[in-house]
Amino acid sequence: MDSEPVLRSPQGELVLLIANQARRIPTQRYLTSILMGLLLMLYVPAALSLAWMLAVYWLVMLRTQMIMKLEADATRSDVDKLRRMTGLYALTGVAQVAVVAFFPLVPVLIQAVITIYLVGVCSATLQATAGYRPICLPYTLIMMVPLAIAWGVTPGDETGHLERLIFAALTLVYITALLGHAKGLYAVFLESYDIRMQRVELNNRLREALANAESANQAKTRFLASASHDLRQPIHALSLFSGSLQMRPMDGRTAAIARQIDLAVKSLGSQLDALLDISRLDAGVIERSISTVDLCGLVAQLADEFRPQAEGKGLRLRARCETGMYVRTDPTLMQRILRNLLSNAIKYTDHGHVEIVVERVGAHYRVRVTDTGQGIPASEHQHIFEEFYQLQNPERDRSKGLGLGLAIVRRLTQMLDIEIKLDSAPGRGSSFWADLPAVRSETSPFPEAPEATDPASPGVKILVVDDEEAIRVGMKTLLEEMGFAVQAVASTDAAIDASRLFQPSVVLADWRLRGDDSGLHTIKALRMVWPQLPALLISGDTAPDRLREARTAGVELLHKPVDALQLRDSILKAVQA
Repeated sequence: MDSEPVLRSPQGELVLLIANQARRIPTQRYLTSILMGLLLMLYVPAALSLAWMLAVYWLVMLRTQMIMKLEADATRSDVDKLRRMTGLYALTGVAQVAVVAFFPLVPVLIQAVITIYLVGVCSATLQATAGYRPICLPYTLIMMVPLAIAWGVTPGDETGHLERLIFAALTLVYITALLGHAKGLYAVFLESYDIRMQRVELNNRLREALANAESANQAKTRFLASASHDLRQPIHALSLFSGSLQMRPMDGRTAAIARQIDLAVKSLGSQLDALLDISRLDAGVIERSISTVDLCGLVAQLADEFRPQAEGKGLRLRARCETGMYVRTDPTLMQRILRNLLSNAIKYTDHGHVEIVVERVGAHYRVRVTDTGQGIPASEHQHIFEEFYQLQNPERDRSKGLGLGLAIVRRLTQMLDIEIKLDSAPGRGSSFWADLPAVRSETSPFPEAPEATDPASPGVKILVVDDEEAIRVGMKTLLEEMGFAVQAVASTDAAIDASRLFQPSVVLADWRLRGDDSGLHTIKALRMVWPQLPALLISGDTAPDRLREARTAGVELLHKPVDALQLRDSILKAVQA
């Protein structure tokens, strides 16, 4: 929100207004005075006309310069500035009204022109000073009273004495009209000032509310990061022991129990990963990479991925897309958007079908995910994109997630400059769609399923650095089950001592260690001896700052709980690189 300029007092605003008007008026005032002087030269001595014209020109110029200086003078009060401006306007008024001295020397037509000139100048001054009475009252009297007297006392053959008295009376009546107009102008000025004051106050409140909201959002991010870290620690240890257990020979019943434990751990991990996705998007560490994408290939891959999940609930998952439908987008982020929409559709649909369709709409391809679920009331259409908002989960069923899927979708669509739209009503399901500009291409890069990596090499030595004993034991147990040689220590100093004899192939360090120690510090210290030593950081901290620091350091960051296969793949990839 743009900053609102602080309003001065009413007198200060009036000084500013008069100064701004003074910058604009002089050219017009100079021109009218010159033309008036040239007209008078046809009837009065040129020296007199020129003297009047120069006097008006010089005094108007002096008034303009003095008003500019007064407006910029920080040593004077606004009331004092207005008082001095009143004197300047009165002085120029005396010079301008001196033209009525030529009344006896000019015909009645020119007298009428002089009258129009003085009335016009007086009216313009009322506008330029916002009808401020201390300026307008003396200025109007100075300009109009001599004009009325001139009409009343100047003899003329072209008009009778009665007619001139009537003109004089009309001039005096016009004084009251001008002063009434000035009063109205000043009332409008004050009303405008009050409105601006209210707007400034409202904007200040909005800025304060925005600052409070941003502060609350930052506090929420810090809380989520801290809570995520504290929750991930025991879950991470549990996942390590669960992974180790699954690699050992077991009877059927024990194996089934181990699988259920592993599924529960993975369910908790996926919910924490949703929090991580929000933190990554808030941190700005996710960048888009635009390329040409074959929508049909992307849709087919997602349909194959989600069909078993849909069939497990007794739902039909249909995919429709004609060949040759290409768009320019980030394939990974687009896949994440559609994956979240499909996951939600299956999660909240109890019977019927879920459909993902790509269709041509003008110059765009519309990607639509439709379900036959309960539907969403129109009053909730905006709320469902908020974080942790779940319309059809009052009992907070953990199997339905945390309510972050659509919040992530909204952030990702904003990153891709596309708009997600919704058509839904209770009893007739929901339909989410987005339109992407169509392009022509024969290439279709989109994310492929990851290939299985080779088994662990027995020659790989891993140095684990973690300050929690349960994590060290669990990590050592799991990695040894994978066939790695493992040494586990609790600090940077211990890691340096152990590395002298152990000579690790890769370092696996927890981000947070005791005191001021950290995994990043450990990696930097070890690389002082082995500059090319591969390293991985593991953290339960999802704070945006941590994400940015790891990215800046060029170290891959894994988040707890780490899946056993993902951990193995990351270790092998780091060693091979």
